[in-house]
Amino acid sequence: MLSPEFNPLYWITKIIACAVLLQGLELLQIRRAFAPDGIWTWETLRQEFDFFPRIVQWALRATLDYPRVLIVVLAQIVLAFILLAAAQPQPVPVIGLLITTGLMALRWRGTFNGGADYMTVLVLLVLSTDALFHPSPIVRLGCLWYLSIHTILSYFISGALKLRDADWRSGRALQRFLSSPPYDPPVFFVNLSKHPRLMLLGSWTILAFEVSFPLCVANPRICAVYVCAALVFHLMNVAAFGLNRFLFAWSAAYPALYYCSTQNIITNI
Repeated sequence: MLSPEFNPLYWITKIIACAVLLQGLELLQIRRAFAPDGIWTWETLRQEFDFFPRIVQWALRATLDYPRVLIVVLAQIVLAFILLAAAQPQPVPVIGLLITTGLMALRWRGTFNGGADYMTVLVLLVLSTDALFHPSPIVRLGCLWYLSIHTILSYFISGALKLRDADWRSGRALQRFLSSPPYDPPVFFVNLSKHPRLMLLGSWTILAFEVSFPLCVANPRICAVYVCAALVFHLMNVAAFGLNRFLFAWSAAYPALYYCSTQNIITNI
């Protein structure tokens, strides 16, 4: 059973609501880009859905064509506000956010912002599954572990792939990222990239953090250290590359990690 002092699902819901709220506000800000005279028009994207039956194509057009797609975005924002204001996770807004986020994923041919949007869908899927099977303690525990395992693997696999890359081991890859014109990083990071030893230290710090991330479920104290390190890591990415969606999407999974770390999995083996 979940501890009354710490309810991970409560915090997961609040953080993912912040994530979706941010995503919705960002889409509203660039709404002209997917208008008929924009660069992401539905007339271009709809061709990828031609294999669907006509009724499905009609439903997608009625939902995702401009300006009706703005209703989906506004629905996301409203549902996110409802979850933020609610004292407890509410099944209908959670499932509604999963549906609207899924529709927006279709609108953007999978995702608008890569891994952060996939993580958002994963968290909402976990919350929706828990809501549908409420109040089954087995399903709830399974949902928390499912989210935790995916989160752990997201860091570990990323670190393992970097470890195989000679440029990451030498610090050159990090140096290129921090001085890359497409990202337009702040001058502070560009200046840091001019110091090879700092880049080497930074690279191996990231590698060690990501590859050892499975240790976060060893116990709550270790988990707290890894969560703090992960927050710093994502905040640095926000400052250097503007990847703000990643911060909120991954942060939503940390309460599940912390709860699973209290299960004493290491000592029970």
